[in-house]
Amino acid sequence: MERNYVISINQLADFSRATDAKKRRIIKQQKVPNKFLVAWYQLAKSRIKKTIANNGDLKPILDGIEELKAKKPEKQRQIIDRMVSLDALKRFINIKLPKLLKEIPHEVIKKPKSKSIIINGVEVIISPDVIFKLKIEGKTYIGAVKVHISKNNVFDNQQSRYISSLIYKYLNEVVAKEDEEVMKDLCLSIDVFGEKVITVPKNLKKAIADIEVICEEVKAIWNVA
Repeated sequence: MERNYVISINQLADFSRATDAKKRRIIKQQKVPNKFLVAWYQLAKSRIKKTIANNGDLKPILDGIEELKAKKPEKQRQIIDRMVSLDALKRFINIKLPKLLKEIPHEVIKKPKSKSIIINGVEVIISPDVIFKLKIEGKTYIGAVKVHISKNNVFDNQQSRYISSLIYKYLNEVVAKEDEEVMKDLCLSIDVFGEKVITVPKNLKKAIADIEVICEEVKAIWNVA
């Protein structure tokens, strides 16, 4: 029987640095996803996506901060969500987005049906938050952004490089048309609480080779978890 190995891009980054116990926990979550899992920080994430889509215009962020300040949550989960979301939006203001993204008008591309790529038999769900294209000297380039918001689980540079490398691979395999080139400098992993933007590493080949090894480990644990 053929197994379907599936892991999301952020969980893969998490897995790459996790303890053995946490790796097993991540795989168990991927094997039996919780359909009732409530997504956290939705407002913060949507405002950050809007700012990126609008060439770094901070108005959606500033409006989001005011909206969150006006909220009067009662449940503990809502109180935490509001507090962390406010912190995330304030931190995002300090993040320096690439000049290209801010200075050259770009068009946001509709996300394709396929949100994933296969690496070593593992389906890695990329699903970028924003995919865009822009023209420079008559040539069309595309890029994409994945945003990570987690106060207690900030990604290090290596984890973020895995994410930007996977975005690059996904855009090349799934999104880019013949007359479009994927720009490495615009494949961005944004870690909000790490306050950093990481692009594709110079040694992309090594990053992809590392990810292939991680995918082998995903399969090995999947088969026994």
